[in-house]
Amino acid sequence: MKNNKGFTSIELLVSFIIVSAIAIGMFDLVLNYRNSQQVASYETTVQSYINNMTKMIQDDLVKRKLASVTLSGSRQATFTFTNPDNKGANTNAVLKINVSDEMCSNCFIEYGPSGQTVKNKIPNIADLTIQKAEIKVDSQFLIVDILFKHPNFENSKRIYITAPINYQTTP
Repeated sequence: MKNNKGFTSIELLVSFIIVSAIAIGMFDLVLNYRNSQQVASYETTVQSYINNMTKMIQDDLVKRKLASVTLSGSRQATFTFTNPDNKGANTNAVLKINVSDEMCSNCFIEYGPSGQTVKNKIPNIADLTIQKAEIKVDSQFLIVDILFKHPNFENSKRIYITAPINYQTTP
């Protein structure tokens, strides 16, 4: 004789437990995917900031002749550029790295001609820190080194610029 009663309560309970386990697994998978997408977005934002700052500073250092560097501590410098056609006065630019707190909520890199500098705020990303920020002169070379760290980045991100000071070209 056939049993047409339907599912027993044990069968329903087992089915519910199996479906719940699958749903929890899928939720965790989607959550991990969203987290990895967010970290990738953070990395892109920081790398874009680094590229923009490096380009802005290096353009001046490459296109103009860096004659001297005056340091004001390890995070501020004034660059003096000679006029390329030797007419007129030298020009100055100021680079300042402001690391006000550990988590960089108010950190910025300020750069531009003296009196016309622009503050470029560091991306506001949770847990982004600046591990190292230094401007120094070493054997007639300018070195700018700024190291960004985030616990979810595989590698640290860095602005690293070197440029000769008062480089003499031969005609």
